[in-house]
Amino acid sequence: MTADHINHEHEGHDDKHLSKSWQSALVTLGLMFAIGFFAMQTIGKSPAKPIHVEASNLTTPESQSLMQAIAPFGEISFFGGNLHQIHDSVTSLSWVEHATVRRDWYQGITVEAVPRKPIANFGSQEMIDANGVVFRPADKGDVMNPDLVTLHGSATQADAIMRQMQYVNQQFAPLGLTVDDLILTPRNTWVIRFHNGLRVVVDDENTTQKLHQLAQILNERFAERINDMQSVDLRYKNGFSIAWRNKK
Repeated sequence: MTADHINHEHEGHDDKHLSKSWQSALVTLGLMFAIGFFAMQTIGKSPAKPIHVEASNLTTPESQSLMQAIAPFGEISFFGGNLHQIHDSVTSLSWVEHATVRRDWYQGITVEAVPRKPIANFGSQEMIDANGVVFRPADKGDVMNPDLVTLHGSATQADAIMRQMQYVNQQFAPLGLTVDDLILTPRNTWVIRFHNGLRVVVDDENTTQKLHQLAQILNERFAERINDMQSVDLRYKNGFSIAWRNKK
């Protein structure tokens, strides 16, 4: 047998193998297309459903608040509804830190929300989270939580007020003092009340330096008499004044 004849037989075998491979690939693609087409048809004809809320991480008031926010959208088919509009509606709730809206093969349109975690009360009707965001909790009963510090001031200065609270707690920690209430007045005067009742008033001039120096002096000279103090006024150019409690 000549070399040319052998090569022709080999090429013929390769052509048959390639032909079968292409046929197999086409059949596979056809099946995948058919399955996908029927699946899409089935999903497309599926009845509209109410938006599903993942509520495992939510309190009852939070879940109810979320349901009220999405109620206007009614029942939605799998490919229906504008996910961006639903997302905007959910995140418009001030207690929602962030939310996810997705299409689920089994449950339809699904919404999951992560609530903000308060670190302090803000005024008498709101709270503030660790990012300095002021919000209204879903449950009105959560406001004025006695276990949290209460901050007062303009919401536009909420982040600065929160950071001031953290700074004061850090400076006065060696004395065993923690902030109970902190107020920033419209005239930018800080009024700090500690858990033991001691009140400190300081203006907006060199505030940080004055508080730092006060903490040092109290720790060095008055550590044993902290609970005898009623208030400290730092609104002086040089020094400060102390008002003592009346002993019974």
